[in-house]
Amino acid sequence: MAKSGKGSVLITGGSGLVGRKLIPALAASGYEVRVLSRRKSDIPGAKTYKWNIKDQYIEDGALEHLDHIIHLAGSSIGKGRWTKSRKQSIMDSRVLSARLLFDSIEKRNPELKSFTSASATGYYGAVTTDKEFTEADPPGDDFAARVCIKWEEQAGLFRSGGYRTSVVRTGIVLSKKEGMLTRVMPTINMRFSPLFGKGRQYLPWIHIDDLTGIYMKILNDPSVDGIYNAVSPGPATYRDFIKTLSSVTDKKVFMPATPELPWKLLFGEKSQILLEGSRVSAEKVINAGYKFSYTQLKDALAELLI
Repeated sequence: MAKSGKGSVLITGGSGLVGRKLIPALAASGYEVRVLSRRKSDIPGAKTYKWNIKDQYIEDGALEHLDHIIHLAGSSIGKGRWTKSRKQSIMDSRVLSARLLFDSIEKRNPELKSFTSASATGYYGAVTTDKEFTEADPPGDDFAARVCIKWEEQAGLFRSGGYRTSVVRTGIVLSKKEGMLTRVMPTINMRFSPLFGKGRQYLPWIHIDDLTGIYMKILNDPSVDGIYNAVSPGPATYRDFIKTLSSVTDKKVFMPATPELPWKLLFGEKSQILLEGSRVSAEKVINAGYKFSYTQLKDALAELLI
C-alpha cells in the first residue's frame, strides 16, 4: 500500500467498537491506515498486518515508514467475572502489547511522530462523589485503577523516548452497535430496568462520534499531547441515564433501587464498577480546542435511537 500524502496510522484493537468507527474516519481524511490483528482479515480502508503478543511478533511492513500509532487493544474489562486469570489477561493485554510496540518502534522506526493510547476514567477509581475529577488528580486503588496506571505507564515509555504521546481516558461509550446502551435497551423495552444500588453513581458518558473526534483532534493537531479525559461535559448519574432513555424511547420504565449485596454476589469484585461511578471533567480537552457534538445525554441518546 502506497503511503498517502497525509501520513500513515497504525491501529491496534481495530476490530473493537472504537476501532471500527475510527478506521473509516481516518481513511476518509486521507490517511493510510494499517491495522494490527491476530489474524488476517479484510477491513475496508485499511491493510491488516499480523501480530502475536505472546510470541513478540509483528509482521514486516507494519511499522516501516509509519507516522502514528493509535493503541486501542485491550481485553474487555466488562466481560466475565474477574477471576485471577481473567484479571491477568486484562492487564497483560494492555501492558505487554504496548511494550511490544515500544520495543519494536525503537528498533524499526525511531522517527515515529506520535503515539496515542486508550485508557479509561477508571483511573480515578470506582467512587461516587460530587467531586469532579481532572487529569491532575491521583489514581484510585482498585483493580480498574491499577490497570489504568500500568496501561499509562507503558505510554510513558514513548514519551520518555521523545515521541509526542497522548492518553485518552475514556468514559462509557454510547453507540447503537454495542456497549452499555445495547445491553440496557432490552430492559427498557420490557419497561423494567432495576438500578444498580440507588442509581446515584455517576456515568461519565461520551457519544462514539465525539470519541472518534477526540482521537482525530489529537492526531491532526501537533500541539495536542498529554492526558485527556474523553467524557461529555454533561454529567449524569445512572438513574439519569435510565430516566432519559425512558423519555427518549417514550416508554414508562419502572426503575427500582436495589440492594447492593445481590450485585456483589453475582459479579464479585467487578460489582465495584457497577455500583460506583465518578464525575469526570471534560474541561482540558475542550480547552485544547475540541468542540463536542453531544453535550447533553438526551441529545446523544436521541441521535442513537431515533
